[in-house]
Amino acid sequence: MTIADMRECADRTLKFFFQTMPDIPFDENDIIFDFAPPTRMFARYKLLCEKYRPREIILKEHEEQLANGTSGQAVIGESKSAVLICTKQQFLKANLRYIIFHELMHIYCAKTEIAGKHFVDIYGSGEPYNNDEALRDGYYIWSEFIADYYADKYTGSGQFSFESVRDDIRQCLYKDIAAGGKDNRRDFEWACLSLLTLFDTEAVINRITELDIISGNSTYAKNARRLFDECVQLLYNQIQAEKPWIITGDFIGELGENYLSFESVNTLYWCERMGGIEAAMRGGGNRAQTRNT
Repeated sequence: MTIADMRECADRTLKFFFQTMPDIPFDENDIIFDFAPPTRMFARYKLLCEKYRPREIILKEHEEQLANGTSGQAVIGESKSAVLICTKQQFLKANLRYIIFHELMHIYCAKTEIAGKHFVDIYGSGEPYNNDEALRDGYYIWSEFIADYYADKYTGSGQFSFESVRDDIRQCLYKDIAAGGKDNRRDFEWACLSLLTLFDTEAVINRITELDIISGNSTYAKNARRLFDECVQLLYNQIQAEKPWIITGDFIGELGENYLSFESVNTLYWCERMGGIEAAMRGGGNRAQTRNT
């Protein structure tokens, strides 16, 4: 796909976005599309931030994500905003539509989520989220989930069976002990999304504790299962709202607290399954996965 093809797809997706989402608080002319190869993604992102969001705090981990295969990135400005797309892949048009819709959802949510204000601008002054891990992780998981949920709803298949995603969910919940410090938030969000985009979502929610995702009857297994269930339930309840993109700090904090607790318990659960911490360190696999943010 050429840059011209990608620009055409971006323009069409933007028009479709405006036809699809309600009460969009910006105009089509307020969205700028830009494209860069992997080696230029971070440099282009910095330039776009300087132009449209000069107060952005760019973390080292963000720089690494942009350099290591991020397919799309939104720059959310007060007036105009930008969507930066990586040109490294030969995108199928459907995949590119998903990526662009996902990034447009980030912009849309940021401008509508708390009385027309961006959650990050309220809670992220100075150091992001004032070093509050629950708010940081809760918002990261939520913002990726809501963008993926609507991108899948309007540009994806929207049809899954539990059997087709069961193994993927298990892999997403696998805590890679050997990786040491691996960021699992995106995989965790994807696991929740997989469940909540099933054909019969409500039936899955009603039976979620019965599903064989985190197996075993040990204390660690039961607690990991309970905390995962609670996170899925929080997300499920939120998307039942008339305007799911409107959030509160309490909702984000509760989601983040549950996720952090799940991470701790899940680590112990997988250590237990793998025969103890030493065995986990020897046998941990590495599951690499790249998605747009």
